[in-house]
Amino acid sequence: MKKKDLMELKNKNIEEIQKKIDQLVSEIVVNKLELKMGKLKNVHLISKKKKDLARLETILKLKYFAIKPNMSEKKVKKNVTS
Repeated sequence: MKKKDLMELKNKNIEEIQKKIDQLVSEIVVNKLELKMGKLKNVHLISKKKKDLARLETILKLKYFAIKPNMSEKKVKKNVTS
């Protein structure tokens, strides 16, 4: 995923990011299946997609906590008092 693509995803809403995450998960599953069957030529593709998935999940979490800041503050206070 290029930096330009990543910046565009940061500007999208949560639903669009979630759709992209679902698409990547299904692509990873298909690629793993193809790898086990011996059809996948580019083995490094799976690890690239996993990294892209992690980036998207990070963006999603940042957006989620930006929308609901009170929720994250409660979790922090709960962890500090424990």
